[in-house]
Amino acid sequence: MLSRRAIVASGVFAPALASFSIARAQASPHTIEELSAPPVDRDAALSPNGKFIALASTRRIDENKDDSSITIIPADNPEKTLTVLPLGDRDIANVTWASDRRLLITLVIPLRRGGPSIGTRLASTSDPDERPKARRVLAIDMDGKNSVMLFGNDQMLREVPDLGDIVDLLPDDPDHILVKAANFSAGIYCLYKVNILTGEPELFERGTLKTRRWLTQAGVPVVRYDYNDRGTVQTIYVRAPGEAAWRFFRKLRGDQQSKAEFEFIGAAPQPGVILALAPQGDDGALALREFDLRTLALGKTLASKPNRDAEWVLRSRKGELMGVAFIEDRLTYQFTDPRMESVYRGLNRYLGDVCNIRIFDISDDGMRFLARVTGPREPGTLYFYDRVTKRFDGIGQAYPTLTPERLAPMETLSVRTRDGATITAYLTIPLAPGPRPLVVFPHGGPELRDHYDYQTFVQVLAAQGWLVLQPNFRGSGGYGKAFADAGRKRWGDRMQEDLEDAVAHVLASGRADPKRVAIAGASYGGYAALQGAVRNPDLYKAVVSIAGDCDLVESIAFSRMQDGPDSPSYLYWLETIGDPAKDRDMLRAASPALHAEKVRAPVLLIHGLEDVIVAPKQSRIMQSALKSAGKSVELIELKDVGHRDLREEHWNLVYSRTVQHIAKALA
Repeated sequence: MLSRRAIVASGVFAPALASFSIARAQASPHTIEELSAPPVDRDAALSPNGKFIALASTRRIDENKDDSSITIIPADNPEKTLTVLPLGDRDIANVTWASDRRLLITLVIPLRRGGPSIGTRLASTSDPDERPKARRVLAIDMDGKNSVMLFGNDQMLREVPDLGDIVDLLPDDPDHILVKAANFSAGIYCLYKVNILTGEPELFERGTLKTRRWLTQAGVPVVRYDYNDRGTVQTIYVRAPGEAAWRFFRKLRGDQQSKAEFEFIGAAPQPGVILALAPQGDDGALALREFDLRTLALGKTLASKPNRDAEWVLRSRKGELMGVAFIEDRLTYQFTDPRMESVYRGLNRYLGDVCNIRIFDISDDGMRFLARVTGPREPGTLYFYDRVTKRFDGIGQAYPTLTPERLAPMETLSVRTRDGATITAYLTIPLAPGPRPLVVFPHGGPELRDHYDYQTFVQVLAAQGWLVLQPNFRGSGGYGKAFADAGRKRWGDRMQEDLEDAVAHVLASGRADPKRVAIAGASYGGYAALQGAVRNPDLYKAVVSIAGDCDLVESIAFSRMQDGPDSPSYLYWLETIGDPAKDRDMLRAASPALHAEKVRAPVLLIHGLEDVIVAPKQSRIMQSALKSAGKSVELIELKDVGHRDLREEHWNLVYSRTVQHIAKALA
């Protein structure tokens, strides 16, 4: 691992990027094992007064043991170490400062055998590596003294899997924080006010069995989120300051597979006012707006950008709005302080304008902050910036064994579609020269998006010498509601046409071998891969679908059965995929399993058996249809895996089997 001095001495990776044309001829790409290694420096936190940095690190000793620690760094001299707090073989999730002297360290530990079932088959397994994980919070002084596990003297510590969901740090009450946790005896979720000096909890707010989140203002819950069992529908309740009862606000989709249509994201300085992301304008892009808890009405717009959704907000510990994040191709902010605009532009120039700088922790005076820097050839470096001294110091690396000259760069493409629209696509260029095989890699959602950044799966594919194409087809999120609406009920045609037009754009450049093209994806991307094989049997030589739909009528029926006919989630999919009562012919035409006879490429299907978002039945349907049609197909089912909770060993399997499958077909 590079020392902090070495990171600072190397400045940034701009010199390596500038000499890429020389380096690419000499460097060999990283292996799958190197690319899929767990992160080392996982998190950092800046004390409220800006004087100290806590760096959380976990180093792999061997395949069965880790060594974790918290390093305390003086912000005035980031190359120096004040002290190291050893944590042994514990997995660190994150670290934060409860005050200028006291730390909160969230640990992930295996549940002991015979613990509560928590709705998973993993709870009773005898293999310690296969047990579900529990989160615990350790409170400790920065000098390593006075450590206590929160809830440490309570039966909850022995029974409740997740005691690491910190809802409010209560900046005006330095001895307490608010934590959400299950109360198994009452059968509900509750908020607890926990003393960080003693670890003792006190019941603060009762939720329901379906409550999963709260949002607070000045230490008081003002928004509550209840979810259905699948997590696909959220019911939102609000309570203005001074009110005793919760009021129903609205029901919304709650799944993470699509862009939020409305979202509360934090309290405003004014009592009874909440910050919300809500659509506005002809493009329906999400803007940051004020929301009045008493009138339930949206108010002033604080930040917006045409054809781009506001993504998240940057706030101080006390809730002051500092900036709003948007994604063009790279991350950008609209700052409330104009001086920060010039700071941010300067840091981007220093990094060669090829990275994303995500600010995530700011001192109370706003003069110092931490940032996580990522980019196509930068998997993650933690930096500290001082606005007075203008020092920009690297303090830690997530993947210190990965070097930029051995990672593949990315280009941004503007693609003209056959109907005259324009979409953006990203092309990752392997280190090997000459026309290369091409892997089309559509994203999931579909109302998510790709952008100019590091992605492990993309680097794994590029390391094999393959070009990797990621189109943001119509129907993607991030570009406003109008762009997403352009893909409604167009899964089988327009969205596929956008993929095809992006492929044609790359092939026309002469950089890809038209006889060696594959397609792979997960979730919606898995569906797109299968449908691409149906529509373009002569183009794609290999297909990989990870947890993808294949029978859209069956998919709609599954959502109705799981969520109910009047749920926002089910109604959303009726609008987005199609209504079997009105669109059955279209849905059948867009269902790959019903046209398996058209597929010529070998197909690899991978699916988690605990997936409640896309049922494992979908991949089994596709396998059966391909086998009946005499096609080459393999199905890998992952035990105890859901839609997006793959662990390290699962990803290693997915990466290696995907690469083997494509390589064999493209040989």
